[in-house]
Amino acid sequence: MACKRSAVRSRVAPPDPSLLFIKNNHMSKFIPLVVCAVLLLCTSCSYFNFSSNLDPKNFEEYAQKVNVHVYDKKVLNSLNYVDLGTVEGISCQALENDPKATITEARRIAREEVIKLKGNGIMYSTCIELANTPGCLTSVSCYARALYVKND
Repeated sequence: MACKRSAVRSRVAPPDPSLLFIKNNHMSKFIPLVVCAVLLLCTSCSYFNFSSNLDPKNFEEYAQKVNVHVYDKKVLNSLNYVDLGTVEGISCQALENDPKATITEARRIAREEVIKLKGNGIMYSTCIELANTPGCLTSVSCYARALYVKND
């Protein structure tokens, strides 16, 4: 007698895929660690002071510098103005890794001197570039006349 094999198979339901992902995913162990690290980074810098040049006083100073107009001699002959005196702007490169002295910087400093004299105009005379002056590797000096131009 031949023995018949039984073709009965047990039916097992396949596992839920979402459970397999969580169970087999090694990254799930690190999620709480990542969340803690992010929270720590967000709160660790909360005691630092933040300062910015976005201060109303800085805007006023900037507006004053913009209001110093540059004039030449030909234009001044037709204007009503008061000569407030000579101003000087000096740009200095003190160390090798400092920015090089420039005419632009020296002129900006001269405009600041005009503001101190309550002027609203400037007429540049000359700028001189020098090397190896006392205290400066390079320096630029700009001389100008501070003016108060009357608005009639």
